[in-house]
Amino acid sequence: MRGNYKMKGNEKIAFTAEAVAFMRARENSDKFSKYFVSPKIEHKFKLVSRFIPAYLDKISHKRVVLSNDIDRFIKTYEPEQIIELACGYSTRGLVFTQRDPKLVYVETDFSSVISRKRKILREIETSEGINLSKNHHLVAVDAINSDLYDSLHGLINKKKRTLIVAETLTSYLNSAEHDFLVGNIEHLLERVEEGAYLSHEGMKMLPGLFGKLLLFYRNKVAKTRSYRHFDDAQGIKDYFLNRGFVGVKTSESQVTSNIIYLAKRK
Repeated sequence: MRGNYKMKGNEKIAFTAEAVAFMRARENSDKFSKYFVSPKIEHKFKLVSRFIPAYLDKISHKRVVLSNDIDRFIKTYEPEQIIELACGYSTRGLVFTQRDPKLVYVETDFSSVISRKRKILREIETSEGINLSKNHHLVAVDAINSDLYDSLHGLINKKKRTLIVAETLTSYLNSAEHDFLVGNIEHLLERVEEGAYLSHEGMKMLPGLFGKLLLFYRNKVAKTRSYRHFDDAQGIKDYFLNRGFVGVKTSESQVTSNIIYLAKRK
C-alpha cells in the first residue's frame, strides 16, 4: 500500500483502554464496561479518587460525553457497516449490534486487546444472558502497520455504506503515522461504494496540576504520548478536502475540548 514504512505501534495503550473502561463504568454509561475493568486498575483509580474525586469525576464525564458525541455522529451517517480502529475496551460494538443485529460491526486493535476482549465478551454473554451478533467481529489489526483492506476485506461488503471510526487513536500518532493511517483508510474506502471516516481532534491537554500529574504518569510510566494534528476546524476540512474527500462535517464541543469530524470519501 505505502511500501515498507514500519510504524512503531504501542501495545502500552492497552492501559489507556482499561482506564477508559473504568471511566465508563464510573459514569454508568452502559452495563457492560464494568466487565473490562481489572481489579488492579480499579484499585489504582480508587486510590486516585480518594485524593481528587471531583477532578476524576470531571475527566470521566468528559470522556463519556466525547463517546456520546461520536455516537450521535455515527447515527447521522446511518452506516450499514462500521469498522472501529483501536477499539480498546469500548462497548460500542456490543451496544450497537445488540440494538441492530443486522449491522456489521468490525472492531480492530492490537492482538493482546482483542484476545482479552473476546474472553470478556463471552463472559458478558453468559452473565447478561444475551446472544452476541454474528455480524459483530473482532480482528487483531495494527492500523499503522497493516493494510486495512487486506486485513478486513473478507468481512466487508463493498455495497454497504461504510463508516471507519477512530476514537482517541490519532492522538497517539505522530505526523508521519497519522498521514499513514489516513492513507490506509483511503485505500479501504476507495473499494466500497459509499464510505466515510469519523474521528476527533483534542484542542486542550488535561488542565491543572492533577492533569499534569496524570500526563506525567501516562508519558513516563504508561509510555504513551499525545499529539495534535490540526489547529482548528478549517484546518481539518482543508486537510481532508486536499486529499480527495468530498465533504467534511465538523462539530466543536466546549465540554470535551474536541472537534469531531466526519470526512466523506464518496
